[in-house]
Amino acid sequence: MPPLDMSSITLQYFPIQGRGEPIRLLLTDAGLAFTESNDTSAFFANKHDLAQYRFEQLPRLSVTRADADSGAEPEVVVHLAQQGAILRFVAKVARYGEGATVWQEAVVDMLQDACEDLNSAYTRCIYGKDAPSLLAEFVKTTAPKALKQFEYLFATNKSEAGYLVYEQPSFAEFHLLYLVHALRKLAPSILDAYPTLAAWEATMRARPGLANYTPRHEMLNGNKNGQEALAL
Repeated sequence: MPPLDMSSITLQYFPIQGRGEPIRLLLTDAGLAFTESNDTSAFFANKHDLAQYRFEQLPRLSVTRADADSGAEPEVVVHLAQQGAILRFVAKVARYGEGATVWQEAVVDMLQDACEDLNSAYTRCIYGKDAPSLLAEFVKTTAPKALKQFEYLFATNKSEAGYLVYEQPSFAEFHLLYLVHALRKLAPSILDAYPTLAAWEATMRARPGLANYTPRHEMLNGNKNGQEALAL
């Protein structure tokens, strides 16, 4: 594989936290400097250009790849799409989970897929026609079911360092960290019944790369839904 120049990273996404936030968290934790573009007009004008926007989606991570076989262009900018793929890529480059077993990787992938399920359910409520009612039901039923599964997964697979299977966080844990943040906006005490998850969250927040982390964008989503605690 041609070498990667990780000194040149650009994340393009909407000016919200959303699906871009787990990527921002991981890049920050890994100490990888990046530029962020919120030029949505460029995206909508060019999203059908598959060389620029894979699957016509954001977030997009653009990284410089030194390519000796490219002839006139010794450096090529590679555009990556899909949140999960971007998280896996950054984690591998930063050597998170290096030397993991197949079974450890399977546990991490389970967490990532479960986070995606929860995020999809959350997003449907956020952009639904009756968002307040949908979110209230989500917090009462959907979220607790998922959190119960996460609690068990961490309780039975937690490493000595306090993370899921590895001695450092897996890429999926940055996805979960953002989801917990979004859930706490809706219900600040939502982790009270899940002590293992609460301890894990504290461990993540105390990491040197995240201890002073401040989101670049205040809005979680593309509308005001989900920004304040619900009256349950």
